[in-house]
Amino acid sequence: MKCYRCGSMMVAEKFYLWHEHFSGWRCIGCGEIVDPLILENRTRPRRTIKGSMRKQTEVIKLRPRAR
Repeated sequence: MKCYRCGSMMVAEKFYLWHEHFSGWRCIGCGEIVDPLILENRTRPRRTIKGSMRKQTEVIKLRPRAR
């Protein structure tokens, strides 16, 4: 398998976290990690939240300073 970022070889690896473990692929060139969940998230269409982010920014700008 080849890395989509740099084209180097990817190796199968098992990753361990303190509460779980998962299998995936790690690029030996750039360190990119890919697993089934990452691939699933990359294929989903992205949602834009520009309107809600704008409102949150405006609210933050309007808050008075704590004294």
